[in-house]
Amino acid sequence: MRPISYLHKMIIFGILLSTLPILLTGIAAFIYSSNQTELHRTQANRQLLEQMQSNVEHKLATVSYMLDQAVRSPVTLRSLSASSSLEGNGPLLADKLQSEFQNMRSWEPLLDITLVNQSQNWLIDHAGLYRNTDFPLALPMKELISDTLTSGWQLSPSSVFSNDERSPGTGCIYHIALARSIPNLNTSSDAALIAGIPACSLQNTLGEASLSNAASGLIILNREQRILVHPNPVYIGQPLSAIGLQDRDTEANITKLSPITFSTGFEKREVKIDDTHYSLTYSPSTLKGWTYVLISPTNILTQEYINIGLHTLYISICLLLLSLLLAWLGSKRMHVPIRKLLTQLGDNHLSKEGNTVAQQSPPFSDEFEQIRAGVSQLSASHSQLENTINMHLLQIRNHFMMNLFQDKIPVHTLHDTLHEYGYTHQVREWQQIAVITLQADLVNHTKYRASDRDLLLFAIQNILEETVVHNQQLLPIVLEHTVATVIGTVEQDQFIFSQQLYVLTDQLQQQIDEILALQVSIGFSQPHNSLHHIPQAYTEAIEALRHRMKLGTGIIFQYENIDHYTPTWSMTYPESLEYSLIQAIQSADEVQASALLKQLLEVIFGMEVTPEEYEVALTRLLTHILQMTQESGIRLGQISQGRGSMFHELHSLQYAAEVEDWFKYQVILPVIQVFKARQYAQYQHISEKMIAMIHQDYDKDLTLEECALKLHYNANYLSSVFRKETGCAFSEYLTKYRFNIAKKWLDESDLTVKDIAARLRYNNPQNFIRSFRKWEGITPGQYRERKQKVEVSNRN
Repeated sequence: MRPISYLHKMIIFGILLSTLPILLTGIAAFIYSSNQTELHRTQANRQLLEQMQSNVEHKLATVSYMLDQAVRSPVTLRSLSASSSLEGNGPLLADKLQSEFQNMRSWEPLLDITLVNQSQNWLIDHAGLYRNTDFPLALPMKELISDTLTSGWQLSPSSVFSNDERSPGTGCIYHIALARSIPNLNTSSDAALIAGIPACSLQNTLGEASLSNAASGLIILNREQRILVHPNPVYIGQPLSAIGLQDRDTEANITKLSPITFSTGFEKREVKIDDTHYSLTYSPSTLKGWTYVLISPTNILTQEYINIGLHTLYISICLLLLSLLLAWLGSKRMHVPIRKLLTQLGDNHLSKEGNTVAQQSPPFSDEFEQIRAGVSQLSASHSQLENTINMHLLQIRNHFMMNLFQDKIPVHTLHDTLHEYGYTHQVREWQQIAVITLQADLVNHTKYRASDRDLLLFAIQNILEETVVHNQQLLPIVLEHTVATVIGTVEQDQFIFSQQLYVLTDQLQQQIDEILALQVSIGFSQPHNSLHHIPQAYTEAIEALRHRMKLGTGIIFQYENIDHYTPTWSMTYPESLEYSLIQAIQSADEVQASALLKQLLEVIFGMEVTPEEYEVALTRLLTHILQMTQESGIRLGQISQGRGSMFHELHSLQYAAEVEDWFKYQVILPVIQVFKARQYAQYQHISEKMIAMIHQDYDKDLTLEECALKLHYNANYLSSVFRKETGCAFSEYLTKYRFNIAKKWLDESDLTVKDIAARLRYNNPQNFIRSFRKWEGITPGQYRERKQKVEVSNRN
């Protein structure tokens, strides 16, 4: 997959950075607008419901007022007083009542008003006078009057009113009716005025057209939750449950609305009818427990939400396009310095490598990664070059110090060379110098092995360089398994300087032991007053370390000047011990040779001589041993086994314990092994001849002396050799062999015991039987019988 450049990353980041606020703002705007729309919608529904309720109640109050006026009208009262006979003034009064009813309809065109005289079975409305035979009353008058007086407006069938003007196809079969009884002081009559308005007419109280959905609009419920007004006339007069209202969340059927108080005013509820969602807003009325309900579909609100979302989306897209343009332009502008830096790095790379970066370097994730790689490469090259220079400089200084210790630096160039290597202070200030040499003591060490010597010397070199003050030393180096350095001081007194050297070397020895758990030996030279004496001081320090041959490990020794011209000195070499040692080696006696070697070396190292004189004595011992081996016909290669010069190995030894181990395991024991091999071959040859003689002459009077005579050896010598090879004596071996022959004859032949004893050179058979019982635990006869029984059982 191709990596994305940093420019594209900046563009993407800019887009994301601008998209998130725009997205959040759009969502917040949509939510806020939706909430505000919902709030406005709720408020509008409440206002609409309030206005519809006000109009309905105003209309009903107007009808109630006109009904009360008609009850107290003189015409009404006269008509009732003259109602006993409809002749005379009856028709005239009926016309006047009709005219008055027509005037009342001018205020409310849909108003139906009827004057009923139930006792005389006639009624008058705006259309005329009707008798019982012409217009039968369908409503029990007393019950209607009683209900309206106690409960107010009642829902009555439209058949109560004979209204020919109604359109037969409207489907509205109910009126909202109100009855008033007419008091008659003269007669007791059942007369009342009944006023009614078609229930359907209350639906459009605002004068607006009905909604397209038949279930939308105003619903009025009475106290018993029966429908008084509904957009669909079919549901008028039925209970609320007939509509099929369900709660939107719980889908439970709604049979009645929860009561609310006048202080609350309004209540809102989300419902659905036939899987269509509606918003239900209702409030209580003062008209005898009526409830006004405004039902409106929510798809109108959903469409408003969609419009809000589309407008928000269009604005967000425009803002996103603008942010994309700004992010692209800004990123291009900000990427200019990066391109310049990449170009600069590329030019540097081209000038060195002669090729492009893209062709030689792996693909990078972005430009900064490429810059980082370029800078890292430059830094690595710089560090590598710096390390190489420092390494070469250190190698040059090491080479200079080696040449200085080995006296290969010309005297007239020494000071100038030291100045070049940064030792100006040492050249100017030092009054005395001395050389310190350190060697690791790895003899019998449990933690380190000889293969670890180089690493240990490197660690000792670092400790020495860090412990000694820089202005008081020259560069420590490793030379011939020894760490050496030059120590200088401004002190002019040699004794004080020597004491300082003792303190310094003791501190070094303790610090190395604490850090590496390693014991070191330290030798240092006598103080010298010139830098030109450094080679001589190095020789003295190495000579001081050679005293470990006698003193052992972990020494701190300063070179001492010895008077080599003392006429009374003499060295007594232990020649007798050397002779005994050589005899033990020739006899192949390891134990005696090891003991004599130990005694001889104790005598040599007990003498007060110089290390060179110890080497002379040890070289003398080695020479005499090798001379003996050559005289015995042993070649030097059988001992050294191609290791190189044995004298060089001897001179490289540093401790008395090393010398003893080297002589024992590298010289004496290999020589003894050669002598043992020779003896073993000789012994094996002799023993084989003696065993052959026993197998051949077992039935004769064979003795050890007779064998010695035949083999031309001493009898005691043959006895010793035979016992070493076979592990038993000659007579014992001969007896065992004869008894084996006897058992063979007892098993395979019919020879008697007496005959077998005679053949095996026994003078008396009883002696043979006793000897057989001693070796086998049974007599020869018992042995034969047991053998025969075993054979018989095997056959069966």
